[in-house]
Amino acid sequence: MKHQVITLKNSKATLTTYIHDFSEEMKDMTKRKAILILPGGGYQFCSDREAEPIALSYNQAGFQAFVLRYTLHDEGTFEDSLTDAFNALKMIKQNADKWFINPNHIAVIGFSAGGHLAAHLSNHKSLRPNACLLGYPAILTEKTMWPYPTPTVDEKNPPTFIFHTFKDEVVPVAHSLYYAGECDQHNVPFEHHIFNEGPHGLSLATLEVANKRPDMIQPRFQVWLELSIGWLNSVFQ
Repeated sequence: MKHQVITLKNSKATLTTYIHDFSEEMKDMTKRKAILILPGGGYQFCSDREAEPIALSYNQAGFQAFVLRYTLHDEGTFEDSLTDAFNALKMIKQNADKWFINPNHIAVIGFSAGGHLAAHLSNHKSLRPNACLLGYPAILTEKTMWPYPTPTVDEKNPPTFIFHTFKDEVVPVAHSLYYAGECDQHNVPFEHHIFNEGPHGLSLATLEVANKRPDMIQPRFQVWLELSIGWLNSVFQ
């Protein structure tokens, strides 16, 4: 496993790698899929609960995984955060051979504020991921609670996987419903899962990431990971 922390150029942002080794004893192994992980935290922090546990889960499924700790609100602007995400994606693309990655099979996944950032990256004018996954994403601009720009969708957005809970009181499910509607409007393939139970910020919804909150353990919500891996494998055929 190649595990390192890379500081992005002209930024304090870091990209942490979780890369499977390539062995000469496994010459028939094909290049791997990759996933760029953008934790949530309202641009106030990058949640550990949505960082390494997510990376290791996708690692186990055979993905090369990367966690971006992007510029936060007190360090810069939203545009700085988006530049970090763009530069991280560009770095993964440029190092695809070195990191044993299929350059056409690179996904981004974002949670909450990270989902907002992932949605903007998926509509970037210069470079976009090949698939986008959004976990309870903050999408809609609200004057007081959420001042960041609403991401747009066009026909070039990548296939998108969205999951949320109906009882999310921090980021209402209306955010996901709106974004799914935009994907439909622009003929972007998408899959949308709305679970009834569970508060905001569930991550994997397991004991490990529950932070001693019983309501953060939601067995029915846990299936999003398996569903997303199956979806990615179908998109990246």
